[in-house]
Amino acid sequence: MAEMKNPEQAQAVFGQICQTLDAHDWKYQKNEEKLMISCSARGDDLPMELNIRVDAQRSVVVLFSHMPFAIQEDKRLDVAVAITVINNALADGCFDYNIADGNLYFRMSNSFEDSTLSQAVFAYMLFASCQIIDEYNDKFLMLAKGLISVQDVLAALNN
Repeated sequence: MAEMKNPEQAQAVFGQICQTLDAHDWKYQKNEEKLMISCSARGDDLPMELNIRVDAQRSVVVLFSHMPFAIQEDKRLDVAVAITVINNALADGCFDYNIADGNLYFRMSNSFEDSTLSQAVFAYMLFASCQIIDEYNDKFLMLAKGLISVQDVLAALNN
């Protein structure tokens, strides 16, 4: 395992994230040894499982959320097209997609290399991620189940 570049800074960032979650009365589980936080949220439709990891080696905070469904093989290309268009429209974060197994994630990250991130940054990461995930997770699910077409998703994005 690679050595941490700045373990004190990584621990401080981890503490700031926990303080941010506490300030917003967010319920979460933390693993101080792995610098990981797990929590969940409920949007308009599907539940959202969120994981926040402080990567001390790369000096980055990564929030990621696995969509609670896998894309079936016959819909994977349609979902890939939709993800490409949606990612292009996002100001922050992106959807990561493994076309080989159909797993879909949302990811947002921020670097803390030679900088100090405020609680406002962590709150933004959390709330913006939830808003983006909630906006698109049901569309991806409906597309994956064949309830809507990729053209429907693209048309909705243009409105």
